[in-house]
Formats: sequence, C-alpha cells, structure tokens
Amino acid sequence: MFSIGYAQEIFTPPTGVGLAGYFNERPNQGMYDDLYVKALIIDCKGRKFGFLAFDLISLVKPLFDELEKRIVSKFGKDMHDSLILSATHTHTGPKFPQTAKDLAEADERTRYAFEQTVTAAMRALERAVMNLQPGELEVGSVFNNPYASVRRYWMKNGTLVTNPGWRNPDIDKPECDYDRSIHILKVLQGGRIAALLCNIANHGDTVGGSLVSADWYGRFTQELQHQLKASIPVLVVDDASGNINHFDFHQQVNQTSFAEATRIGRGYAAIVLDALDKLEAVSAEEVTVHNSTVLIPHRKITAEELAEAKNTLATVPDIKKEGDFESQDLANKVPAALRYFAQRVIDCHEKSIASHSCRITAIEIGRQLAFVTLPGEPFNGIAAAIREKSPCKYTFVIELAQSVSGYVPMPECFPRGGYEVQAGVDTVAQNAATEIINASIANL
Repeated sequence: MFSIGYAQEIFTPPTGVGLAGYFNERPNQGMYDDLYVKALIIDCKGRKFGFLAFDLISLVKPLFDELEKRIVSKFGKDMHDSLILSATHTHTGPKFPQTAKDLAEADERTRYAFEQTVTAAMRALERAVMNLQPGELEVGSVFNNPYASVRRYWMKNGTLVTNPGWRNPDIDKPECDYDRSIHILKVLQGGRIAALLCNIANHGDTVGGSLVSADWYGRFTQELQHQLKASIPVLVVDDASGNINHFDFHQQVNQTSFAEATRIGRGYAAIVLDALDKLEAVSAEEVTVHNSTVLIPHRKITAEELAEAKNTLATVPDIKKEGDFESQDLANKVPAALRYFAQRVIDCHEKSIASHSCRITAIEIGRQLAFVTLPGEPFNGIAAAIREKSPCKYTFVIELAQSVSGYVPMPECFPRGGYEVQAGVDTVAQNAATEIINASIANL
C-alpha cells in the first residue's frame, strides 16, 4: 500500500510579462486559461518521492536554484533529491531570465511572476505532503499518438529541413520514426481516481500569439476533469520531443490557435480515458532513487562555419520580420532568421564554455516502473534508446527536467542540418546524446 498526496496551485503571470517560446518579444496581453504547478508525492514504505510539474516552456537555472534552496530548507535534502521537477513546454507561459544577475535586473512584473511561481510551487508541495493518505497506483501504456509528428523532413533534393511549410511539394519523408507510446500512472483513493500522471511526446506550441495559455496540456487536463467529473490534478510530463511537434505539413489549415490546442488536448484525453480501465496495479515493492551528474560537451565552431556566418551578416539585408518569429523562418530563408542564426554562430564561438553538468534522476519501483529524467529538449531517439535498455516494464522518460540544456539531437542529425542543430551559446556537441543515454542507462 502506498501513501499518496497531491495538490495544484495557479501561477498565471500578470499582463506585461514577456512570454517564452519565440525569438521576438511577446508581452502578455491577457489569458486563455490559467497556468498551474502540480505536485504529486508518493510514500512507499517510508521512502518518499514525487513530482513538481510546471506549465512553463522550461525551468531556468534561477528557478531550479531557488526551489532547491526552499525545498531543502523546508523538507530536507533527501526530499529535494527525490523530486522530479519538470516543465510541460507551453510556449505561452512567462519568460524568466536565464541567470540570477538578469533576474535581479528584470522589471518588477517579471520578478513578481518569478516569485509567484516559486511560492505557488512551495504551497503545492506543502499541501501534497500534508495530504498523504493511503492509496493505490495503476500503470500502463498505449501505443497511440496520432497528434504528433517528426518535424524534420528529408526533401526530394536530399537536404533536410525542419518545419518545411504547408503542403510543400518538395517533401520526401520524415527523417525518422518515433515512439508513439503514451504512459499513464493512475492514483486511486477511496474507490475513485484521485490524480493522473501522463507521459506524452509532443511539442507545446499550438496556441501562439500573446495570450497566456497552458496550451494543449491545459485542454487535456480540462477534458479529463470534465469526463471524470472531478477537478483532479493531471500532471503531464513530456516525453522526449526535441524533434516532435503537432504540425501536419500535408495539410493547408491553421494549426496554430487555441482551437487547435483544444482539439489536441481533447484527443489525447479520449485516448487516456479509454485506457484507464486497462491499467495494472503497481505492487508496493522497494523504491530506489538514483541521482547522478552527466557532463554535456558543448559545440565548437569550425573556421568554415565562422567565415560563413560573418559572410551572411555582411551580405543578407537587415530586414525586420513582422509578427511571430519562428523556427520555420529559417527553412523559408527569411532574412531576419538567416541573420539571427548567423549571429548565434559567432556568439557560440566567442561566448560558449567547454561543457556544463546536468543532474539526471532515475526513480524505480521494483522492476515494474521507472521514471527517468532528461535535461533540455532531447530528440525522441534518446528516449527509445533508454527504454530499450531499461530493466523496468514501464519507463516514463521525462524531458525538461532537473537541469537546464537546449536541444539534444542524435549524433547523426548534426551534419544533416535543420533548426535544432543550429549553433548558439552553449549548444551541445555531437556526442551529447550518447553521453546522456549512457549515463541514464547507468542510473537504472
């Protein structure tokens, strides 16, 4: 028998706070729906572990650091080290500064939103711990993810492009396949479903614009609550989605809107609802928590790459782009995008350090169930490699967790090009995915 506690808190930022996810500035002009931080704490024979999931594009280092300080102060280091902190990856949540110095110099509303997020997380965690009471867990998976696609495509001319444009006749095929599994953990208390934790691979970029939204994750939660007739916490932990998004480029329809977020969220909810009576009980075996550190090497710019970037800045006209500035602008050779990424190459050469260290965590319940964290936005192949070697029947792979990083492509993707492998300050080297896979498997 487990003891399980859960809670959720709103941290929707005020208007004026910048939204994360695109290259242009987008001050918040209102909201479609609230943002939540959700806590789920599980006690198995005196061993506590759990999850804090945020409706954010990512967790920046100042947020990780502040949460660690407060969690350790309130609950002790062992509790902090047994928690998985992750973001859903919504592109319509607050944009927080990347460093403590930049946070201290940020405007008043941004600093307010940051403090509100930390405070909400601590309230949710405190209530979840106070709410611990007997419960049961059920786990399972379904191989059914019709709302995601590999967003990197081979073109008929042999090149590779990320987000190549709607109904582009030059598209040949996706770069690779991906794991369509959706993993589900159900919490039962008092004969009812009390909480859910779902592991799904897809990007959180369906809304766009300048209004706050939890994206499809929020619509997914709302639909599950509506169908189950209870406002239960629904935690979404992103599976590896660095090369995955919701766009179907074979169609010429608007796929960036709140309505699209609603369609996808409701679709995923229907899949999960159909699976809820097919899950298997989690036996209360020994829980093990392993934390380790992986050193992620950073990219080094060649002389040829540097010369090409400088030539781009010297020859491409400086024309500003109206509206949202997105990754597909690179594929479309929009001048603002070409100049932006050329400058990133120069910044990578001048400002990058050699590597950075990331915390990775593996939590196992016997040989039935495991939770494995990954930093940044790893390609889906990383999750597949970990699951292949995992000793557990069900392995939840959770990206954007525990540490900061950018995209982590598979090694073979670097020479092919595409948006995700573009250089920038402290972007990863070609062997970063291999290092993360090996460290994650060792953690298990």
